[in-house]
Amino acid sequence: MHLGRAWIILEEHFHSGEKRLLSIVSPRKTARFICEFMEQMYVDKFASVHEKITYKKDRKKSAFRMEKYEQMGPTTFSCGHDPTFRAYYCHRLTLAGERLMFKYRVFKDENGSRISSEHDGSVNVT
Repeated sequence: MHLGRAWIILEEHFHSGEKRLLSIVSPRKTARFICEFMEQMYVDKFASVHEKITYKKDRKKSAFRMEKYEQMGPTTFSCGHDPTFRAYYCHRLTLAGERLMFKYRVFKDENGSRISSEHDGSVNVT
């Protein structure tokens, strides 16, 4: 079943290779919204109550804030360390049984030109 476009947020474990679907978000949401939403989800899941209070008071002083290097262009974002939450802007989302398959693009600037490369991914939704 073709589902169109969407932002998807996955929890990815580096060592085990495990992936888990956390959220599917409207493609009309901005990249900034997705970054803040994903960061808040990470804090909610992994921070202690004292870390949550620090985050609430001043996000920039929090150890859970998303760093610039984790914001890889306008279509892919990363937050945290093993597990990592990753957001992908998917231009093609398909559900086949219990498997969600997606296509996304990564953009790089090379020699003054913007180059895009297309990538495929999938995750079980059970």
